[in-house]
Amino acid sequence: MPGLRITRRDRTAIELQVLGEPARLRLTGLPATVWRSAEARTLSNWIDPDSMQLCWRSSPHTWTPAEREHHAQWEDDNDHYVRVTQRGAWLSSGLLRRAALLHTIANTFLVDGHRGAAFDVARLVLRSSHAREQGPGPHNIVAALVDPVCGLPLLLKRFRGDTDQNYGNDQQFVLEDPGKTAALELRATVERPPSRLPPELWQAILRRMPRAGFTSGLSPSVLAGFCSLGAP
Repeated sequence: MPGLRITRRDRTAIELQVLGEPARLRLTGLPATVWRSAEARTLSNWIDPDSMQLCWRSSPHTWTPAEREHHAQWEDDNDHYVRVTQRGAWLSSGLLRRAALLHTIANTFLVDGHRGAAFDVARLVLRSSHAREQGPGPHNIVAALVDPVCGLPLLLKRFRGDTDQNYGNDQQFVLEDPGKTAALELRATVERPPSRLPPELWQAILRRMPRAGFTSGLSPSVLAGFCSLGAP
């Protein structure tokens, strides 16, 4: 993301901000050494320093000319792709405000994702990893997101996978808003923790997992039934 920088580091947190913008994102819960090791892995595994200018290192306090050029090219309000993403920007904003749902009502231990646009709809894909036979399953996230009180204006459109989460199969939930401006695809996988994860950190993650899911009690089979009705 052009202009994005780590603007603050604490003992157990980092703060992200697009330079010149008022919004800030604070990520907490891990020691500073873990954040720095993640940066080091990114540099060594994903980035070729000879072919990419590391803007966040070479210019920590100002936008670089390359970033400004990229922003001007890809943030043009007259561009169709830009208009599509702007119409659906409410989804990423709403999810950011509900990020705690991912680990407070489900047995989630890892989440990543990406965004894109397809068929005139802003599209977000979240990939989540869940602990086997430990706490409530990923369907609780969907139940919360479609809740009329604390959720988002989303309808469950498609469900793929086994409704019995004890089998540990992958599950895929696709949600859209009635106005068809945005779509959320949640790809949930029950799997073992990464081998590089220290055992003591994994045990700490397990201890923090919730014992109960979302209060609505919508099961995977009930959610799957919503797909045939077209609305929750």
